[in-house]
Amino acid sequence: MLRWSLILIFMFLKAGLIMAFFMHLFWERYALVNVLLWPMTAIACFIFLMVAEFEYTVFTRIFYFVTGG
Repeated sequence: MLRWSLILIFMFLKAGLIMAFFMHLFWERYALVNVLLWPMTAIACFIFLMVAEFEYTVFTRIFYFVTGG
């Protein structure tokens, strides 16, 4: 578990440094907000929608199997 945690930490650090220097985001706060904030917000919304649909699907399957169709 520790190995995978370190791999993920270094992977995100490397990605952050690449974005900061090679994409010139280190000096541009607005661009950094647009690159990081909006995609993460969209991903969080999609995760919320997936969880909501999962709960609905599980509820309908349980209801269907309990009542016998």
